[in-house]
Amino acid sequence: MLPEWAPNLHPLVVHFPIALLFLAVGFDFVTLLLRRPKSLVWVTAVLYGLGALGALVAYLTGRAAADGLDLPSSVIPAVSAHADWAERTLWFFGIFALIRLGLAWWRHPLARAGWLHGLLVAVGLGGLWLLYQTGERGAELVFAHGLGVSTVHELEAERDSLARQLRLLLAAAQFEQQPDGGWHWMPGPGAEQVLADSFTVHAGSLAELSLEAGPDELRLTLADQTLLFTGPGTLSGTEITVRLHRDSLQGIVRLVYHLQDANNYDFLEIGPARIRQGRLVAGQERLFDEAPLPETGWLEVRAIAYGTHFRGYVNGQMRVHGHGSAARPGPAGLYLRGSGTIRLRTLTVQPVH
Repeated sequence: MLPEWAPNLHPLVVHFPIALLFLAVGFDFVTLLLRRPKSLVWVTAVLYGLGALGALVAYLTGRAAADGLDLPSSVIPAVSAHADWAERTLWFFGIFALIRLGLAWWRHPLARAGWLHGLLVAVGLGGLWLLYQTGERGAELVFAHGLGVSTVHELEAERDSLARQLRLLLAAAQFEQQPDGGWHWMPGPGAEQVLADSFTVHAGSLAELSLEAGPDELRLTLADQTLLFTGPGTLSGTEITVRLHRDSLQGIVRLVYHLQDANNYDFLEIGPARIRQGRLVAGQERLFDEAPLPETGWLEVRAIAYGTHFRGYVNGQMRVHGHGSAARPGPAGLYLRGSGTIRLRTLTVQPVH
């Protein structure tokens, strides 16, 4: 059972591989100075093996910790950088540990050559540089961003709640474009005209759909139709959030970003019972990740794309986390397909730097 102060397992295990790997490099240097006694060669190799195993546990618990948090977009670049450096460190020490264990077991004279051992010590020191880069970015998450600190998250939740209330008070403005390239739309009376004036349609036609604006939502009714529209701006790192109700829609809804044209874009798809994340390339789907989606009723769906990391959240919980090559910048919006009605309350896009 975790202590009350620990938000997850990661902070409890992350320091063990750091200590083991620094200790392994230290033993490596001492072994070189003492002309490589066999017992110390084995101790050093085992320390590298334990350090690599600890790095694997730290990596897996760290990824689980990040996937279990409703991360604000401002911290996504730092989380992604930490994860990327951790993966490089894991691969390095995993391979290096196998080499060291193999050389400790190998009886060939080459395995005991002084020049080879000196080279391996230098390589191990290079691995510590990777470990330092990973640790520095992990420390940044805690001390600069407050990630995993409960009081910080409580304040962020309160801030977000107040921001939502403020947006409700300003709903009359409906569509607001931000200086940083983002925008926010809260449909209300006259939303049909806002959709026509402020968005670009890439597939389908607004004239063929049934649009009905309410006091705080827009109802879009499709009859075996498709609609793809995006807002203004061209973004690389992108966060797109939508609040919708799609229970009466027999079809799919996609949060679309990095759009190049109607056949090339990244997406987070909400289907009848699954959530799917991927990329459309020349009209062909490339799936990054998928998961069950049993929820019904009003949903807050959020997609965050930064670099090679693609995350999808539903009601504040991460459901998918895929990886792919970094996409070309493009606008963001929605794709609808099927028959039935979707109710739309908010649609927000903002850059992730």
